[in-house]
Amino acid sequence: MTPSRATPAGSPPVMVFVDVDNTLVKGATIYMFGIEAWKSGLIKWHHVLPALFQQRNFIRKGETTKRVKSTRERAQSLVAGHRVEDFEKVAESAWRRSIAPKIFPEMIERITWHKSQGHQVWLLTASPQALASVMARDLALAGAMGTALEEKDGAFTGEIDGELLHGPLKAEAAAAHAQTSQVDLAHCYAYSDSVADIPLLTSVGHPVVVNPDHALLAHATANGWPVIWPTSTNRHQSHRSKKAEKNAGH
Repeated sequence: MTPSRATPAGSPPVMVFVDVDNTLVKGATIYMFGIEAWKSGLIKWHHVLPALFQQRNFIRKGETTKRVKSTRERAQSLVAGHRVEDFEKVAESAWRRSIAPKIFPEMIERITWHKSQGHQVWLLTASPQALASVMARDLALAGAMGTALEEKDGAFTGEIDGELLHGPLKAEAAAAHAQTSQVDLAHCYAYSDSVADIPLLTSVGHPVVVNPDHALLAHATANGWPVIWPTSTNRHQSHRSKKAEKNAGH
């Protein structure tokens, strides 16, 4: 699963692309941001209630197309009309108080190992770029690629600047970034929990699934990919495994 030695000096770096929600962190970071935004007075309580419900389902069942759409709409509604500098302050607070404590220790171990080998670790997430950048900075990673939110006159318009960084677009972003640095994806790694990230996982030489939804688990099992089950996800492992086996039987 891992090479026996570090990247030789002078060689193109090995890149590691790490999904965030339910892969690095237990839950969806945009919902954690929403709670912190409410506590800071940035948004009203009625914005938070749906987020709490969605967070519970996201942790238990994983990602679905409907849930991704809801997450995107929630993110847009949370930031619309607010100053960029206010968002950044809340992002810092959300990271320290809510997100950082929910990082899977097993993933910290993996990231630490990659950095010790001289690998470049990048967060690759649908979460807002500003939030992902805070996380990457404090984890001392190479950087983050997230969803860009449209800004005008120092405030967010409530629209996405481009596309939500999700599914095949993650694979495209990783490929473009690797090409710019003359990196061979066959030597790179990717970590994800979602079946939507199969394009990304199949594009690298070392795909690793973490806390996978049942569809990704079935695919990983069929292809012999390594699977990491963080200790705090044990209660979901049996259910998803049974569902993956049932689907494979059909």
